[in-house]
Amino acid sequence: MRCELCGTEHQLTIHAITAMGAANGDLVTVAYTCNECRRFHEHLSYAADVAAALRQVRWMAKVIMFGDDYIHCGFPMAEAEFEVERLCYRSSTAGGLSTVSLPIRVLRCRCGFQLEVPE
Repeated sequence: MRCELCGTEHQLTIHAITAMGAANGDLVTVAYTCNECRRFHEHLSYAADVAAALRQVRWMAKVIMFGDDYIHCGFPMAEAEFEVERLCYRSSTAGGLSTVSLPIRVLRCRCGFQLEVPE
């Protein structure tokens, strides 16, 4: 796996790997940033190529999305609880306070790191 723009193989930060399903064989979608040219890329790749890149990669996003799992410290994060986050903002045109409710999942890593993701 290499950057589609500058061709580097060793300056990639992988963010997400998503399986395409059994019908697509060993194809996955991989999302990464090239640290050499500072470009974000997302494209189809063979799982074997991504696995080889993971063995060579020097940088990994702090949290990587692998399929439906969020990985931190090399392990899937566990669901801790379900919450409803209330976001409030004041509109300059309406003059009042508006509230938006967003259901979220709280994920926790064994190291104590916590992440809130939309449901």
